[in-house]
Amino acid sequence: MRRLRIILLGLALVLAGCGFDPTDIPIRGTYVDGAKYSIRIEFASVLNLPAKAKVVADGIDVGVLTDVALHGDLAIATVDLKAGVRLPKSTTAELRQSTILGDIFVALQPPRGSAGPYLAGGDTIPVDQTLPATNVEALVRGLSTVVTGGTITDVAELVNKVNAAFPEDPAEIERITRAGRLALDDLAANTADLDRILAAAAEVSIVLESRKNDVDRVLTDGPARLAGLGELVFSVVALILTIKPFSVRVGELLFPVEEDVRGIISVITPSLLTIAESDTSVPANLDALHKLLRDKLVPFFSAPPNVRVVDGGTPETRADELVTVLRSIGLVP
Repeated sequence: MRRLRIILLGLALVLAGCGFDPTDIPIRGTYVDGAKYSIRIEFASVLNLPAKAKVVADGIDVGVLTDVALHGDLAIATVDLKAGVRLPKSTTAELRQSTILGDIFVALQPPRGSAGPYLAGGDTIPVDQTLPATNVEALVRGLSTVVTGGTITDVAELVNKVNAAFPEDPAEIERITRAGRLALDDLAANTADLDRILAAAAEVSIVLESRKNDVDRVLTDGPARLAGLGELVFSVVALILTIKPFSVRVGELLFPVEEDVRGIISVITPSLLTIAESDTSVPANLDALHKLLRDKLVPFFSAPPNVRVVDGGTPETRADELVTVLRSIGLVP
């Protein structure tokens, strides 16, 4: 018996010196029996993932976790899968728990209706196709914060404020409700106008987007230029105030001749009225006299066998000359 104890103690010392890992003991369920292939799965976190965790696909054990290594900020889990398991490369991997206090396992979920290409030995499921395990501790911690952090009290206070905002009179509440229903009816009856307003707003947004550089320039240069415009307005006001004494002197200069200007206007006004009201028939009379001399008298005296009183020229020319002579002696105006 003593000899057996010595042998067991020596064996324990040898195993301890060799860095023995209890999970390396080939217990059924901790390894894949028979043909297999290995793939790698990238996780953002593998917190609480135990060694030799099960790999499950569609509720069936298909493999075992063999190794976890850290590469950069990713955890690379290596799993052995049974050779007969065929999973498409679009398969997602998730760390799950069968119960709240149960062990975490790797769940492989192939998309419904998906076909090849399939995963083979040495392939990797990328991190964008994996989900970390739900951290129960973090969930409990969050619930504790909600319960003890005053959130429920805040919600109760919010409810009390909402209740206080409504009137106590039921008739007033009914009136508010009726007004809300009427507003909704108006909105429903004027959907075309709402569509037009929204379409116009969309067009304005599109124009602003297309002229983004101009808008940026206005917003950038506008304030400085408006400030300059304000200075200009104040300068104009200052100029007007400066011109005021000069305008007073101009008034004093023009004031002494005001009576003379009025007298001149009073004298000119009757003459202007006389010209405006003059006989408009005078030109018509002159035209009639001109036609009499040109078309009647001159042709009569110049035609044979009458006595010829004019020689040469046309009747029109002679008529004009006769009118000129008569006007020069004052017989016609």
